[in-house]
Amino acid sequence: MMGNGARVRRRPGVRMSDLVLRDIDPFLLERIRRIAVARGWTQRQAVLALIEQGLFSSEHDVRSGFEHREVDALSEAIAALRALPAGSGF
Repeated sequence: MMGNGARVRRRPGVRMSDLVLRDIDPFLLERIRRIAVARGWTQRQAVLALIEQGLFSSEHDVRSGFEHREVDALSEAIAALRALPAGSGF
């Protein structure tokens, strides 16, 4: 957990990856900066907290109306389709 309420869960023994974001809209960057200042976070802490919050929200949207097993089956089907080699025509 980060200071001042920012939460990022880390699994013991798992190395965190670096993520580089290029060509970020200046308005979006300013919004991130304002949140960081308001919460007393670093920009890194703010970005991690916002990504986590956005993921929770998106996962909730995806799961709305579906049972966990249905979402899991759909996720597996999508992963299987992505693993297929590119075809010569559809």
